[in-house]
Amino acid sequence: MRASAGESSTHLYIWDNRVLYTGPDTQPRYRCYGSAALVIGIDGMLQLHRQTHATEGVTTRCCVITPGLPVYLESDSPGLLVLFLDPFLHDLKALQRHALRQSHGILWDFDNQEQLAAMGHEVSTSRPPPQVVLAMLARLGLSHSSRLDPGSIDPRVARAVGLLRSKRMHNITTEDLASAVNLSVPRVIQLFRQYLGISAGKYRQWHRLHATTLAIAQGQSFTQAAVGSGFSDLAHFSNTFHSMLGIMPTSLLRARNGVQFHVDPQLASEGFSTLTGINSTNSTLC
Repeated sequence: MRASAGESSTHLYIWDNRVLYTGPDTQPRYRCYGSAALVIGIDGMLQLHRQTHATEGVTTRCCVITPGLPVYLESDSPGLLVLFLDPFLHDLKALQRHALRQSHGILWDFDNQEQLAAMGHEVSTSRPPPQVVLAMLARLGLSHSSRLDPGSIDPRVARAVGLLRSKRMHNITTEDLASAVNLSVPRVIQLFRQYLGISAGKYRQWHRLHATTLAIAQGQSFTQAAVGSGFSDLAHFSNTFHSMLGIMPTSLLRARNGVQFHVDPQLASEGFSTLTGINSTNSTLC
């Protein structure tokens, strides 16, 4: 179904490795994403700056925000597309090759900006199925895969991420991860920053949000989905959602025209990948 970009209905696409939001612009405010994010103004410009650098603002149609970076974002566009990229930063590195300008965690002025903007407009108006969106992303140089792929990263980091995903109901500490993958705590902290750009605790929170959104898409109530994904209660989920995305989940998921979810068929049938089979003892890194 094709709609005008100005319509305010909200759509959420959910894959194992990415989430895509398209809908009305949210209120201007600070946010701190748990993964890198590609942000596109559908019919207008974005204005953003880092939390402590209000005088160093960027005005652009498309930008990428690196994980864990507090930014203030507003737009004169009636609609936005936000693609939350894969946590292992493969998508970020692919987009980084096209960025002509970058400063302190913000990338903009892409040499393929027209293609990025066209993709954002097409998804926001045509609302194609998840498999078609993946093909569109692949044409922009991003992976066509819908599953989380560690690629060439240190297998001990992949195994630690798999543990956090498979045991998201548990508050696994950095010490627990270090013991599980035979590393020191400082080394685990260093490797998470190197390969994911955020701490293990921040990634756990981000994945819990991802899992809660999928459960809501599959028909669970807010409370059922939040508690089933590892949050202590609905308030814990709402506060985490607000701190990371800059908006309360009730405002997003109970938007005026409702939310339409588009869940990747493989994710719906198989659930989240836990990266089983990764052998943390094979790495020669130290």
